[in-house]
Amino acid sequence: MEKINRNPGGKPSVPPVASGPAGELDMTPIWLAVIVVFVTIMLLWVWKRKRSARTDVLLTGLCDSGKTLLFSQLVLGEEKESFTSIKENLGVLQTTSGELRLVDIPGHERLRGKFFDQYKNLTKAVIFVVDSVTVQKEIRDVADFLYTILADKAIANLPVVILCNKQDETLAKGDGVIKI
Repeated sequence: MEKINRNPGGKPSVPPVASGPAGELDMTPIWLAVIVVFVTIMLLWVWKRKRSARTDVLLTGLCDSGKTLLFSQLVLGEEKESFTSIKENLGVLQTTSGELRLVDIPGHERLRGKFFDQYKNLTKAVIFVVDSVTVQKEIRDVADFLYTILADKAIANLPVVILCNKQDETLAKGDGVIKI
């Protein structure tokens, strides 16, 4: 601690401020503080931008529409026997322009909202899979879930592809019946 000397008048004397030539103040600490603040702001900006990069493609739709089989064909290159999903499947899809993370969201009514909310802010595009065989029986559920996705603000400006799956089956409806 600095010792304060008192003048004969009882007032404390202030030590002289460090100054350069001709009585100017030393600006080094101020410039150093400005540089530290600038570097901190740049690092936070880069970190936030990297964190919010949209790299996922969501594969979503109702139960038993064929999302997981499609996921395994795209990511693994082969058909795998699949069952009703209770958690998301994640995989990397190699494209000519780089890598995309493909996320297969469960179609069960109680699970799909939770996983959709978890991944929607990282989404670059949405693939909505429709079962062409059962679409007429489940039209209300399909329309409701598709509306939920399209009305979400996080998805508003992103591409959404509606994929009519199971077209190889005899009772499958054509794209003319499934049009929005």
